[in-house]
Amino acid sequence: MGRRGAERGQPDVSGLAEGLLRRGLAAGATDLHFEPTDTGLLVRVRVDGQLLDFETVPAELAPNLVARLKVLGALLTYRMDIPQEGSVRFAAGPGAEAVDLRIAAFPTIRGERVVVRVFGREQDLKGLEALGLTAAQVRMLRQAVAQPAGLIVVTGPAGAGKTTTLYALIRELRDHHPGRCVITLEDPVEQRLDGVTQIQVNPYGELSYGRCLRSLLRQDPQVLLLGEVRDGETAALAVEAALTGHLILTTLHSGGPAETIVRWLEMGVAPYQLVSTLTLVCAQRLVRRLCSECRGRKQSSCGRCLGTGYHGRVAVAQVVRLDESVREEVLRRAPAARLREVLKVQGPGLAQQGARLVSEGVTDAPEVARVLGTEPAIESTG
Repeated sequence: MGRRGAERGQPDVSGLAEGLLRRGLAAGATDLHFEPTDTGLLVRVRVDGQLLDFETVPAELAPNLVARLKVLGALLTYRMDIPQEGSVRFAAGPGAEAVDLRIAAFPTIRGERVVVRVFGREQDLKGLEALGLTAAQVRMLRQAVAQPAGLIVVTGPAGAGKTTTLYALIRELRDHHPGRCVITLEDPVEQRLDGVTQIQVNPYGELSYGRCLRSLLRQDPQVLLLGEVRDGETAALAVEAALTGHLILTTLHSGGPAETIVRWLEMGVAPYQLVSTLTLVCAQRLVRRLCSECRGRKQSSCGRCLGTGYHGRVAVAQVVRLDESVREEVLRRAPAARLREVLKVQGPGLAQQGARLVSEGVTDAPEVARVLGTEPAIESTG
């Protein structure tokens, strides 16, 4: 319903939908969830990785609000029995730059559930120095990405900021190593980068990672970003591309650097191929920063952090290189436990880096424990 409906006394559902989207964007939401309940529609926003209750829409408005969101995403409003996905470029107001929204609808027993995912703009992307990494880690990443060939893997669970780190590396390449052809294969493309060829793949259709990668190797690329390595075929193709002189950047869902190395071997990559290509592994997580306004005291009146005590996130990372000692263990197919011992000499692990952030007042121990699963040993940081 539009402005005319509102003038006749009918609810302006169009304005309600777009108003919720604008407010969500202003709050820094990466996702907005419209969840049907017995009494209406619960709107929740994901801010700094956490879902927060945001608004409750009355039951009489819920169907029309869902329909309006589906119209924005070019979905079929008359099909309420199947999952649907769409997208839209959305501007938060006059003069505001549009952002990409992905809108997904799914049927439930209480009605359709809609999730709106927000994809950022290039000016919102962080440089390597702003990720929260140490100066030594930034230096290691810069050295790795400056190489003409090799394999760089960023690892961690979903929501660990892996894609943000990859984009920071791509921008580093584009801005400081001009003249190199950079192509990305992503599912989906999360941010648009000027000067970079970006391709959205369909892992379960004809435009899969494997098929795209095989074809792109004939397109004279120098740097390839693969959104994720999910299977043995993609892993083998990525290693083959690195062996033939390409720089490959990708992500993997894994624990730490040791587990990442073992995972590549388990996907069928030969040890001698892995040690010849794998340059660097960055294992990371995201922890919330203490709010600078309320100092983490979780005051409900704090508009900056919405009463959570936290505002913004920072990476906790362990960055390791494959030096000669690590290569020898990989060739022996050493288990993850042995690899962890060997990698210790390269610097602090995730727990120690989390303890450092607590000691510096960036975050607190409960937040580090929530993300890493262990309470940081603050006294061990010196």
